[in-house]
Amino acid sequence: MPYYSSLRYKIKDPKERARVIGNLRDLQKQLDADIPDKDTDKNLLLASWNIRDFGAPGTRRGFGYRSPETLYYIAEILSRFDFIAVQEVNELDELEEVIDILGRDWDYIATDVTDPSLGGNGERLTFVFDKRKLWFKNISGEIVLPSNMLISKALVETEEGKKLYSGKQFRRTPFLTRFQSGWFKFDICTVHLYYGAESGPALDERVDEIDRIAKYFGKRAKKALKDNRALILLGDFNIVHPDHKTMKALLDNGFTVPKKLGDPTNFSGNKYYDQIAFIADDKVIEYIDSDVDDPKHRNAGIVDIYKKLYRPKDWETYKQQMLASPNGKENEGDLKRYFKSWLTYQLSDHKPLWVRISTNSSAEYLDGLREKALEAAEH
Repeated sequence: MPYYSSLRYKIKDPKERARVIGNLRDLQKQLDADIPDKDTDKNLLLASWNIRDFGAPGTRRGFGYRSPETLYYIAEILSRFDFIAVQEVNELDELEEVIDILGRDWDYIATDVTDPSLGGNGERLTFVFDKRKLWFKNISGEIVLPSNMLISKALVETEEGKKLYSGKQFRRTPFLTRFQSGWFKFDICTVHLYYGAESGPALDERVDEIDRIAKYFGKRAKKALKDNRALILLGDFNIVHPDHKTMKALLDNGFTVPKKLGDPTNFSGNKYYDQIAFIADDKVIEYIDSDVDDPKHRNAGIVDIYKKLYRPKDWETYKQQMLASPNGKENEGDLKRYFKSWLTYQLSDHKPLWVRISTNSSAEYLDGLREKALEAAEH
């Protein structure tokens, strides 16, 4: 990345800077081994990552501010992909610092903050992308449900005796855009859906949100496939398990989740919150699900962001940072335990997940033209 030189300005202490550079080198080696190399014209590396309270104003629930070193780690992880849907963005300051580290070839598109009165924690939804690999097709918007699809709806009698639907929009409004990479055209919608609770009406509302966005977005499938466009629905769905009704609400509306993304995506390793789902030509899913042992040639995966960063044995390194956070003083007697929560506000409590999609359809296109030319010649 062109802005590694800024390390000496952002991290002034030489000893600390040397430590951070060592961590970056270890992270680079891990990502080199775990993720395929980016290429120019054959494949698109597409990812989704919920970065916890990214750019949150104040001191992110008492856990303090992100350190400069963490922003370099985030930038290094993002740089391994061509296109990333980032959830849980609040203010844009940290995101813009990361974009600056990535360099001039990178850009982002973000929604406005969802009204906090809807219960969405003042979050934005964001797409970060490498301009060398994709181009924005000038279509974007936040999804607003029609009255007959509202969340947790109820029927209400009007003075005229007609029944109207009354209910809620999404807590955090899903964000839809259109992009193209090589020959691959796609409409992509990112979400951070309602969590609520693990049972009862709040869980029902979560299932409703998953069902409504999958149903609403999936209605575009027939036209999209006719126009050779894929539909990609991704983000933090707060899905409990592949066999849970939260996942059923997604799959029952025509979306397919690649088999390679079947592992947990949260920090604790017991939930399947994040997903990348498709309605696309069968060849797209077949390519992603191709059975390859070599990680460098796999087409989907989940990144263990804590394999080389903020490991349990590193907790003493961050004592002063933890003590400087508001919660740190309350946990001074057991900073080792506090470290397990604090580190999720530095990196995240979610892991990035990714897919590699073939974008070079030139051979198929030429074959199609040839067949049409032969048919015309026969007549």
